[in-house]
Amino acid sequence: MPGKMPYEKYDLDMYFEKYRDVPKEVIIKEDLLRLGVHYTDAALEESSKYTTKSYYLFSYDQTDVEEMKRQEFLKAPECFKFKAGPYDLRTSNNKSCIDKPGNTPYKIDCVDGKLQLFWENNYLADIELRSKPPYYSHKLPDGTPYSDIAASIFWGYLSFCTILRSCQYWGTKEECIFCDINTNARKQSKTGRPFMVFKSVEDVVTVMDTIFNKEREPINHALLLTGGAITKELKHQSNIEFYANYVRAIREKIGYRWTLHLQTTALTLDECKILKDAGVDCHHANIEVWDKEKFKIFCPGKEEFVGRDEWVKRVCDSVNVFGEGGVVPTFVSGCELGRPWGFEKWEDAAKSMKDAWEHLMSHGVTPRSSSWVIEPNSVLGQYDQPVVPLDYYIEVDIAWYETWKKYSLPPIKGFTPMGPGRCLSINSGHLDMGY
Repeated sequence: MPGKMPYEKYDLDMYFEKYRDVPKEVIIKEDLLRLGVHYTDAALEESSKYTTKSYYLFSYDQTDVEEMKRQEFLKAPECFKFKAGPYDLRTSNNKSCIDKPGNTPYKIDCVDGKLQLFWENNYLADIELRSKPPYYSHKLPDGTPYSDIAASIFWGYLSFCTILRSCQYWGTKEECIFCDINTNARKQSKTGRPFMVFKSVEDVVTVMDTIFNKEREPINHALLLTGGAITKELKHQSNIEFYANYVRAIREKIGYRWTLHLQTTALTLDECKILKDAGVDCHHANIEVWDKEKFKIFCPGKEEFVGRDEWVKRVCDSVNVFGEGGVVPTFVSGCELGRPWGFEKWEDAAKSMKDAWEHLMSHGVTPRSSSWVIEPNSVLGQYDQPVVPLDYYIEVDIAWYETWKKYSLPPIKGFTPMGPGRCLSINSGHLDMGY
């Protein structure tokens, strides 16, 4: 089958030696994200007792849900922390990207009642899982679990609510070619698990009231609202009106103590001001790919409806509304190497990302990286995809941190602590680099 190709054997210690100034935790984290992890039967059964995957946006899996015969989609953890082990690793939080045992050297097993991480069958670290937050036990009157309205991610630091689990960039001429949001929604719905595609204002407010007012955990500090692009009216509302109504209703219920992030398409200054007035602290208009020509291919809907140069301009301009630390576009780093349209050399792809960091941070933007998971139901997943070299991710993380320091930017507001042993982000290693 097409998709992620077998990885080449490598020496993990060689990377530790080559990149001595990079925390080992960053290297392992990026390696886990690019290669995925396999759970043994014993590890799955133990993991099912904790906070399991909610598939809150994309699948983030390198295996199709239809191939998960052991119901990994119900039993695998949302995230896991690895720590200690022979390298005395500091705690690092990681997203679960499920793959088959032959496709990844990483395995989580339950040994003598304890979860452990292995690389090529060598013990690497201890594993810690997050207990289910109290609100996960609640259901709406129609039986929908609260956890399907808002997922607890970043070890509970961030409440993630996907208001609309579909995108109006439809079909091959509009959908981003690395993305499986629409396919993920269809496939998860077929598994029989609760999976709402659209969430009402009333339901979202009910759950947020419970999370932040009634049963707040001390670790919870922020919420992030997102959804697919809206190019036409939805529920008789425009893109801005649709999301602003949720923000206003949430702010009315929980107040302004906690940071509110919102992901939408790139917006004009007037549109940004509407969202700011509604109660948005941080805006994410994800750029995904930096190179102009590859942006057209990888993000055809964004190119058609806004255009790459205009998208970047709007992102930079929006710092005047949300301030430094409040403009946070994401890049799906690594996807620009995807065949058949990507860079042939990883060094060229890394340079493109370095150019992105330089341009955006010089304008006060704090971009973030989300390491590409080769999801089989995306367009790119239909082609044979060599595994992205680990060097690429390490170089991109180094460049992000050095550029961030160069422009003396603040951390992303209310997103996660930064630095090794402190960072709770699960999508890449750049925020683990240092602070």
